[in-house]
Amino acid sequence: MQLRSEPRILESKVGQGWLADGFRLFHRQPLGWTLILFIYWAAMLMAAFIPIFGLILPLLLTPGLSMGFIEISRAIDERRSPKPPLLITAFISSQAKSILMLGIWYILEIVAILLVSLLIDDGALMDWITAGEMPKPEQIAAVQTAGVVSFALYIPVMMAFWFAPQLVLWSGYSPVKALFYSFFAVWRNKGAFVRYAITWIGLTLFIGVFMALFNEILDMKPNTVTAFLFPITMILMAVAHGSFYASTKAVFGTSEDDAPSESGPEHPESP
Repeated sequence: MQLRSEPRILESKVGQGWLADGFRLFHRQPLGWTLILFIYWAAMLMAAFIPIFGLILPLLLTPGLSMGFIEISRAIDERRSPKPPLLITAFISSQAKSILMLGIWYILEIVAILLVSLLIDDGALMDWITAGEMPKPEQIAAVQTAGVVSFALYIPVMMAFWFAPQLVLWSGYSPVKALFYSFFAVWRNKGAFVRYAITWIGLTLFIGVFMALFNEILDMKPNTVTAFLFPITMILMAVAHGSFYASTKAVFGTSEDDAPSESGPEHPESP
């Protein structure tokens, strides 16, 4: 996919349509998405059984796998078959080293966030995430504070990595330049991304309320609730990746026919 050298600056209302675009892509190929997501989850579960390395490997591969899902979304958008090998496109490309370098940057930033949380709650949140150890009652307040701070710190990380794999693979940017451009592309389009986030919140609240009411009526057992939530989670994951592709197409796509409204000529400058 050919990307613009500079991002568009979009009207804020554009962002609320990205989830709809993601659902449209899922609706075109539900079986293809389901197969690919099963393969992905099976691989992640197998990796999780590897001590220590099983925690690091998924983080290292996150940017490349995210790019793989975007390639799958692109294939569906272009009426091509979403074949599972597309998931590893980034790792077999000429930019594989740069993609892995993005993974290293991602690990470093996640570790930095966890270290900050460590200073707040003495590692209770980290133990919960890495070892599944529930915090003690006296640790709850500190864990909640650490969680809020960690989420706030993760927002700029998301901004930096939102478009970075696409810019590396499709435009040949260096990892640092891609992270810089991605961060400021999201920042300059913060209105659209706020609308996008609000749409996500509304959707998840709707699903949560629906499931609570459904559970109240049927009094379902925990295993039954899990059985209902699993396909919903799969669909939401597919929709999310489709929306990432939709945002890339809106901000960096070159096709003028598909270009949303722009609200200004501002562009980030290279470091």
